[in-house]
Amino acid sequence: MEACFTLNPGVDDEFWAAQDKFGPIAAAAPGFRAVIGGPIAGSPWLYFSGKWATPDLMDEWYHTRAHTAVQNKAHEKWFKSVYLRKWRLPAEGEEVRGRVFSEIAIARETPLPEAEYAAILSSLNASLPSFNARPFETVIGEFEPHPYQFVGPLQEFPEVAPARYLLLTHWDSLADLQAWLGSPAVAELRKAGDFSAEHYVPIFHEQGERERLTPDGFQRGWGSEAVS
Repeated sequence: MEACFTLNPGVDDEFWAAQDKFGPIAAAAPGFRAVIGGPIAGSPWLYFSGKWATPDLMDEWYHTRAHTAVQNKAHEKWFKSVYLRKWRLPAEGEEVRGRVFSEIAIARETPLPEAEYAAILSSLNASLPSFNARPFETVIGEFEPHPYQFVGPLQEFPEVAPARYLLLTHWDSLADLQAWLGSPAVAELRKAGDFSAEHYVPIFHEQGERERLTPDGFQRGWGSEAVS
């Protein structure tokens, strides 16, 4: 799951205290793999991702009483804006067609120094548009200023490294993504830490399976972070 949210004023302490209590409950669910979150460079959004072994096990978790109670509180009180998209790893031998989601992880022993962090962002700003990365849509019709989200240092369970970052991008085709992964900009990015990359294909819901779905069943959410 790829998700982001912003919080209503005055709920920060209550929200984060609830998350601390909720994490171990989610971790005990069948098929749980990870919960990940963190700040995004140059963005008002906060990133959140839950990972399960299979889409079916994630669906089971979604319908549990524990998840429903916290979700309702988030929707009714905590979240000012939120969007969610669901993805899966391609099956073995599956031909990937259409849009893909790229998740690059950089694991380190220490957080990125300020100068190195800024240099990574500058390189991404220069390289990604020339390789046809999709504009980074948040809620429907709103976009990040650049075609990526650079997230971190992450807070995650289980912890993978003392300091870890995610680079998230969207692509119209796997070929476009692979061309960028072979670029000098990515070769330089690999030097920033222990580098790994995964790509995912979309999961679509039938109408009625989730609230506030887009007509194609791919995304849900509400709110706005547009600057007036």
